[in-house]
Amino acid sequence: MKSFISLEEAIEILNENVKILEVEEVQLIDALDKVLAEDVYSVINNPPFNKSAMDGYAVMYEDTNERGKVLQIIDEVFAGESSNKEVTVGVAIKIMTGAPIPKGANAVIKKEDVEVKENSIILKKQLKKNENICFKGEDIKEGQILVGKGKKLNYADIGIIASSGISMIKVYKKPKVAFISTGDEVVDIGQNLSYGKIFNSNKYTILARIKELGYEVINIKHVNDQYADIGNTIKEICNMADLVITTGGASVGDKDLINEAIDEIDGEKLFWKIKIKPGSSVLCSKYNNTVIISLSGNPTAALTTFELLARTSLERMSGGSKIEIKREKSTYTIDTLKVLKQIYKNAEIYFITGADAICDIETWKDVEGNFKLANFIAATRPGISLLRANEKIKELKDKYNANIESVYVPSLDISSTYIREQLNKHKTIRYLVPELVQEYIYNKKLYSSGE
Repeated sequence: MKSFISLEEAIEILNENVKILEVEEVQLIDALDKVLAEDVYSVINNPPFNKSAMDGYAVMYEDTNERGKVLQIIDEVFAGESSNKEVTVGVAIKIMTGAPIPKGANAVIKKEDVEVKENSIILKKQLKKNENICFKGEDIKEGQILVGKGKKLNYADIGIIASSGISMIKVYKKPKVAFISTGDEVVDIGQNLSYGKIFNSNKYTILARIKELGYEVINIKHVNDQYADIGNTIKEICNMADLVITTGGASVGDKDLINEAIDEIDGEKLFWKIKIKPGSSVLCSKYNNTVIISLSGNPTAALTTFELLARTSLERMSGGSKIEIKREKSTYTIDTLKVLKQIYKNAEIYFITGADAICDIETWKDVEGNFKLANFIAATRPGISLLRANEKIKELKDKYNANIESVYVPSLDISSTYIREQLNKHKTIRYLVPELVQEYIYNKKLYSSGE
């Protein structure tokens, strides 16, 4: 198993291990948000005939050279109908938008450019040849590609394909996703929040994001900190899901049990930890060819890693294009933001971090570039002066024209005594202290004897 690898290497490993799902033929309306498995070509010309672009009168443009000329109305034609009469010199056919151009006509004069008198019109404007006429195949020609293979279909794609009369298309099946949250300290919303507990926000954030992306969540579980229970749950869920996502237990603490759980079920570990912040603590593994992406329990880290790894894998499995990030050096926030902007060109990116990180952001690589690519959300943390943070945010806004919003995050009343008590009872301190502090305590074996 590889450890502390680059983001690009992590993506490459996942791309090698996730399987692109089978192709299925579906009704056009059921193809929304699925990835097209083959190019779709138009089987007709669109429009299929020369048609009027305006409500008006089909005429010979030569007649309009004489302003004030009177033309006799010999017929009228509506969209969906046709006229069997021919336009010749001195006559006109009343026509509606979308109706076929009658034989002999080579222009359409708008109704506001004529004066109507009984069964005749008086011309008030000179026209050019073919003015206000849409020609057969002008929008789309028969045999022209409508939507290319690999495109995730949106409403516009569906409409374009429908305009050619195509009812069935081939798409890649969408992956079935299962979700497992872990941790003794986590309780679901609606339950009593006892001292030291936190609500399971990760569950709702990640699930909402999965659904927002258009994927099916087939199973949702929560497991307490028992590696055998975690392993058995993963084993069970892998038999029905194409991808399993877990949150919590991916770091190095005594209760970070995902590693042990994967060993318990004889799973294959692909890599552990990547060189990014936030979100370095991630374990990717396999069981029976089902990929398991185990995210950090830290909400910011979990969502960051989900977007970079889990979302990438889901797109890959759905037939989407492989995302490649080619960087030889260390990963910086600016590099990640550039990749995200390239992938999601029209998306507005929000970078959520602590107010302390925002205060030190001028030490980051290409600070001005970061502000150009993303909106920043500064979350207050215990021990950080809100006044200092707000002063720094104002300074950054003025200096870089940055979009930064501060968010107050209420903290739990947690003492150092409580932290020591948790450790002495061999209980997790996840979320109770910053991740780096947690790792330092575990690595140095602090407070293990009550000191």
